[in-house]
Amino acid sequence: MRRSLDLALIVAVAAVANFLYFHYSAGDYFYPDSFTYLGPAKMLLSGHGFAERPGLPEVMRTPVYPLLLALFGTRAAPVVVLQHLMNVALAAAIYLFAVRRGRFVAIAAALLFAADPLTIHYANKVLTETLFTALLFVVFVMPPRWPVVHGLLAGVLVLTRPVAIVYFVVVAVVFALARVPRRTIAIFVAAALALPLAWAWRNKIEGGDFTVSVIGANNLLLHRAAGVLAILDDGDFKKDLAAEQNDLLEETHDLIEREKHVDAAEDLPEGVRAPYYRAAARRVIVQHPIAFARLTLRGLLVNVFDSDWAALAIVSRVDSRAIERAVDAFVAIVFFLAVAGVAALWRDDRPLALLLAGTVAYFLVISAGGEAEARFRVPVVPQIAIAAAAGLGAIRRAAAPAPR
Repeated sequence: MRRSLDLALIVAVAAVANFLYFHYSAGDYFYPDSFTYLGPAKMLLSGHGFAERPGLPEVMRTPVYPLLLALFGTRAAPVVVLQHLMNVALAAAIYLFAVRRGRFVAIAAALLFAADPLTIHYANKVLTETLFTALLFVVFVMPPRWPVVHGLLAGVLVLTRPVAIVYFVVVAVVFALARVPRRTIAIFVAAALALPLAWAWRNKIEGGDFTVSVIGANNLLLHRAAGVLAILDDGDFKKDLAAEQNDLLEETHDLIEREKHVDAAEDLPEGVRAPYYRAAARRVIVQHPIAFARLTLRGLLVNVFDSDWAALAIVSRVDSRAIERAVDAFVAIVFFLAVAGVAALWRDDRPLALLLAGTVAYFLVISAGGEAEARFRVPVVPQIAIAAAAGLGAIRRAAAPAPR
């Protein structure tokens, strides 16, 4: 009865928070990236296959989210409603997972997630964040007894967002430290690689580059290499980044045009340009390793502490300065509680502590470049909430009076 009441409270809080935002957002469902997912979804519905436009295969976006959009006829509102419902279900799932740590920790973890402004805001956009967060949580909580299913889900995760390309290594390392049989780990790894390798081979055949997505090459050039040069400029980072991106693209396109004997590199498929982007980016990064480390540290701090408070201010009548201070404080407090929680868990549940820390660190570091922004924290908000609740539980126990 108590657990049912807890779940009812959590579901109610999550539903109210998500659907109030949905109501007051007034149909603001789109982000610049949204149309890069809607495009291939519309191509699927019109019978052109997974394509950027008729006759040109899509090699930047992976298929899972466009398939979901196609399932709803590319109508934004039903997809956004589904994403808010996913958030509600995730809040309940977090409670059920964390309840083994105690009722207080479970309720705190679920409510911290349910009230997270960033999670609610990006559920209101036609973006992969919410679906990816839900799939990641399933992979995160799944026990090793079903290695084939577990591995295939890790592969689906990559085909939702390629940023998960080597997350299976984090899971495999935790399994190894938890003394899971080597055969089980090997099956999990093989299953995790199956779908991404198959998709990379499809991209090789269709687009000329053996990669899960050419977005990796684009990011390497435009956000890592250009970010390194922008850090070296020591000026306004965003302005310097835009300037360096233009310069690097121009130089790389000049090289492509000379070697491929074409008038405009932009006319070539992205799969043909991707190897040139990777090579140019690596040259810059290898030449400036210290600047690359500085860029990564800057990106990590942005991913951890950026609150995107303006997203909440848009749908609120409260003074924007008050919202900024409140949301910034919420983000910082939750993160430091999460650090304390991992330290507390390390003493009595090391596999869980390692999986929490490894998952959060992987997704925050892998996107810590010039592209860093608050939304890259969204996929690991459930893990941060669980760790923060464990930290709150440790503080509560420490503050409790000693028994007589």
